[in-house]
Amino acid sequence: MKCEHCKLNFKPEQMREKNGLFFCCKGCESVYEILQDNGLDEFYQRLGNQSLKPVNFSKELKNYDDFIHTTKDGFSEIHLLIHGIECAACIWLNEKILIRQKGILELEINHLNHKAKIVFDPKEISLKEILILIESIGYKASAYDANKNEKKAENLKREFYSKMIVGIACVMNIMWIAVAKYAGFFSGMERDTKDILNFFEFVLATPVLFYTGSSFYKSAFKALKYKNLNMDTLVISGASLAYIYSLWAMFFRVGEVYFDSVAMIICFVFIGKYLEIFSKKRALDTIDGLNDFLQSEVMVFNGEKFEPKDVQKVELNDIILLRTGDKILIDGVCVRGEGSVDCSSLNGENAPQFVKKADEVKSACILIDGKLEYKATKLYKDSTLSQIIKLLEFAGSKKTRLANLVSQISGYFSRTILSLALLCFCFWFFYLNEGVELSLINAISVLIIACPCALALATPVSNLIALSKAFKHHILFKDSSVIENLNKCDFAVFDKTGVLTKTELKIGQFYLNEKLNLDELYTFLALSKHPIAKSVGGFLKQRGAKELNLNFKELQNISARGLKAKLNGELFLGGNEVFLRENHIKIKKRFTNSHFIFAKNNEILAFFELESVLREGAKDLIAYLQKEKKQMMILSGDNEFAVSKIAKELGISYFRASCLPEDKMRELEKLSQHHKILFVGDGVNDALALKFASVSITLREGSDLAIENSDILLLKNDLNSLKTALKLSKFTFKIIKQNLAFSLFYNALSLPLAFLGLINPLIAALSMSFSSIIVVLNALRIKK
Repeated sequence: MKCEHCKLNFKPEQMREKNGLFFCCKGCESVYEILQDNGLDEFYQRLGNQSLKPVNFSKELKNYDDFIHTTKDGFSEIHLLIHGIECAACIWLNEKILIRQKGILELEINHLNHKAKIVFDPKEISLKEILILIESIGYKASAYDANKNEKKAENLKREFYSKMIVGIACVMNIMWIAVAKYAGFFSGMERDTKDILNFFEFVLATPVLFYTGSSFYKSAFKALKYKNLNMDTLVISGASLAYIYSLWAMFFRVGEVYFDSVAMIICFVFIGKYLEIFSKKRALDTIDGLNDFLQSEVMVFNGEKFEPKDVQKVELNDIILLRTGDKILIDGVCVRGEGSVDCSSLNGENAPQFVKKADEVKSACILIDGKLEYKATKLYKDSTLSQIIKLLEFAGSKKTRLANLVSQISGYFSRTILSLALLCFCFWFFYLNEGVELSLINAISVLIIACPCALALATPVSNLIALSKAFKHHILFKDSSVIENLNKCDFAVFDKTGVLTKTELKIGQFYLNEKLNLDELYTFLALSKHPIAKSVGGFLKQRGAKELNLNFKELQNISARGLKAKLNGELFLGGNEVFLRENHIKIKKRFTNSHFIFAKNNEILAFFELESVLREGAKDLIAYLQKEKKQMMILSGDNEFAVSKIAKELGISYFRASCLPEDKMRELEKLSQHHKILFVGDGVNDALALKFASVSITLREGSDLAIENSDILLLKNDLNSLKTALKLSKFTFKIIKQNLAFSLFYNALSLPLAFLGLINPLIAALSMSFSSIIVVLNALRIKK
């Protein structure tokens, strides 16, 4: 039966009914009523077949007053990250419910990262009321610090966007005028008509050069200030000289004007620069979602009772309370209670770990069953998860050093072309004794024909088309340069759990006694929410088991061990080997995998061994990589037996088990000395390796930290997408090499002709445009 709000399926006995409608919880019922009362029931039509998470209202709202900033007009501004948004309908609902509230003056919600900027009048509405409003419709919001770097990047992106729009609009109009002029060049045109067209080109080219091209001027002057040259110096030198010469030619009515070339040079190169700025802005949208996980509160014993305390203020030896579903933020040692802890994000193991008194408790894990108290042995800043974050920042700085090579190549190229242009002018003016006009025209021809448009477009246009193609196949490249880098990787390293195998387990070996009643066992298993009990229950359901209306008594759900109950005087026991031995059940078989044993009246009637399930496309991917002669390795935090079994099944010779996050990073650092590494991981324990690898990939269902630090995100959660990404990268790299080869060949062939005066600026501009068109047309082959 489906819940009327969240659209998830639940058993009839779990539902609550009101006015003929059924809801899974009080939260969903409350949200449904609020939407109806506010006339926002259109939300469910927009939601379509999408489902939501059941609504869970917070008992206490956090205080985010420190994040409020005052605007110039005296109003309050807050930046929030809205959690729980699943689709466009969720964004629509948040916008509708917020913007109609009195006191909210401005609202912006980013559809990609779900960040919201809200400007409000504190006299009419408080931040607490805004947070309650968001939570009342089933979402949660946390504040984040929109630091100066992010604001600067956002403002820069907006500035570049407006410049790009002006450039494209002007160039499109100039191209129409240029078509008429070029037609008249060959068929004849009256001088007055030509002057009018020249003037209109001047009017359109001027904002392109001085507004759109202002960033080139700034970059060139900055490079000259430090006695350096870059690609922007070459672009702006050629464009400025062509513009100045065109002004002189237009007003004195001598020679040809090249305003169209000026506009196209600036516009084409600027588009590539805009894409670069866009990528940098997107790169800054990281960690904010994670901060809500890190900077949170925990329940700490104050001598009389447990009360909330900020994790930053927790001291050594403080006693912290953990309840089912709580995230562990600080490392420590258990002093009371026991429970099942999901450590999969940290060590990669599928099966939850049992934690009891004196056992170590590590951050970045989640208590999925039970209740325990533990003593903090580290401060928050020294916790496992915080240390991983610090190492991530260090690893990230190592990757950025590679960008310096591009600047060096640009500097050499610019120096060479500018030197050739100057030499060309001197050759014609001093050696051949020609006039200033002819010498300048030939020098400008050298600059225009060598303009790096084709060279600059060769990579970004190909990457842009590949990005679009990849997205259609549900593959998200976070940066265009990753497409090229992916093809260069010659060593693929995989995490096991969640990547090569699914997170859920399947039943391997099992035993069912003739006396066993499947319906009875299935009903008994339904008493537990433990992942292993759910897996066994799902297996029995496939074999036809049904849940009965049985009244179990004296139920004991022993955390991370098993279940104990009585039915009509008969004792039911189900759990792991340790639990059954504690209850005096003799077990002859030795279990190496995760397992579940069921006994009735001290007799074992069934046991189930659980094993990992290969993810869809894993075998095809490994076969493809072997065909491409790429080396492979598995690095996993799981145990030796589980990892070796998967490695053997897939035909991967090299593997390492029981790896800590630092172990994975060190292994990749060692491999990187001789190889370009492709790493595929999905957990918190993979984040360091993901950041350190040449190219890092994760799946959509991976941890937040893994997603933030990966280069490629596979939205379909299957490895066939990775195979597609590799093929796309290989073909794109082939196209890029063809474009670069053509651009270099074009420059090598045309530069001598321009230097010798065989090509005037008009033909140089046409040639430059033609070379750019060839590069774009070749790149469009990626679509097919």
